[in-house]
Amino acid sequence: MRGASFFLLLLALTAGSGSASNCPKAAKYGNGPPSSCAAPTDPNKKPPSALERWFTKDMFNDLFPKANIGWGPNKCWPYSYEAFVIAARYFPDFGTSSPNNVYTAKENNKRDLAAFFAHAIQETGENNAALYSTMSKQDADNCFYRGGFYNWFEGGPTSSLLAPSNPGHSPSDGNVCNTAGRYCATSPQIDYFYKCSDASSGNPAAPYSGCYFGRGAIQISYNYNYGQFQEWLDAQNIKINLIKNPNLVMTSMDPPLAIMASLWFYMTAQPPKPAMHDIVMGSWNSGPTNIAAGYTGPIFGPTSLIINNECNGEDPTDPGGPGESRRIKAFKWFCGYFGAPTGPANLLTCKDMPVKLGDLKYNLSYEPDWATTWKNERCNCVPASYGGLVNYFDPNYYPAKFTAQNENNRQKCIASIYGDPAMYNMDKGSSPCLNYP
Repeated sequence: MRGASFFLLLLALTAGSGSASNCPKAAKYGNGPPSSCAAPTDPNKKPPSALERWFTKDMFNDLFPKANIGWGPNKCWPYSYEAFVIAARYFPDFGTSSPNNVYTAKENNKRDLAAFFAHAIQETGENNAALYSTMSKQDADNCFYRGGFYNWFEGGPTSSLLAPSNPGHSPSDGNVCNTAGRYCATSPQIDYFYKCSDASSGNPAAPYSGCYFGRGAIQISYNYNYGQFQEWLDAQNIKINLIKNPNLVMTSMDPPLAIMASLWFYMTAQPPKPAMHDIVMGSWNSGPTNIAAGYTGPIFGPTSLIINNECNGEDPTDPGGPGESRRIKAFKWFCGYFGAPTGPANLLTCKDMPVKLGDLKYNLSYEPDWATTWKNERCNCVPASYGGLVNYFDPNYYPAKFTAQNENNRQKCIASIYGDPAMYNMDKGSSPCLNYP
């Protein structure tokens, strides 16, 4: 009976969206998944999310038949329903919360998933434009936007960032990279918190193992993002060193990280950027000028600013080009699949947003309290108006779940002063506070 009822539900949800069985098979790369493996596991054994009551494995498989470089969802590889639900359990508001009255609870839940999946289409989708030359627009749309979770690595499926002998057709191929794949940002502060690994792979064609290029569903990139995700994992009592072994994002299965890392990025604010989830849910403050222009409440457009600083609008043709246009078109398709409203068309893009997020004026991070470093008392940190690595969440702009982190972040900043005062150009002569640890 469950099978029959699910089939009727799927038909109701996806009317007009076709079926994965009607789509051409995707190109496959590599030798395919192993015939058997241990299923993805959660060391913390988190309880099921309410999301699992409405978003099922059958729906996941129908939406992502081309996942894992063409072989389809598979529990042995990075993208599977099993990995997806484990990730979702760590973010219980994802696909379950409804903090606004603009949409119903079910509509908010569906729009949340639609937004996340839309960004995955742009970042790691098959993106086969040739479908539009052989199929009707509707059929091509239905197959094009079922291409999510296709790629694992930036530049995939065959990535020029990797060794030519192991170009990305197995999750372990990302263990090493060439110079172009390093993505190692450096500064005194970045090096203190998230210093890149300089370990050598011993392979002249791909000599580095400290490689921080894009991996996973929406392509987490750069050492500081890997490092911040690692800190979040540590707070969940998951001890994984992603600075030393960044490719664990693709190969770890206890827990599986390829989707979790991307969901962390989607759900997490990094001032001056709100969480993409909070924008879609309307739990953000865009500032008075943007509010007057309508850029407020539960909308999609500014999420493209967060992930890749894109605000070029939607192309008139299909499938159109990459970037914000693809994100918009994918969001519209997923909303159609789920039977959820997209919201006003002009707010699907950030093109006309008068004040971009980086131009809003409020405090963003913690810095040493320069007004007191000369005193004979313990050093302190205070909020600053520039974006640094130790976040300050202004209560006027961020929800309580983030502002609750402020005191811990202030203490983190203070610890860094004593840990490496030179990165702040401080010493015990010019800054007596260093004598009072």
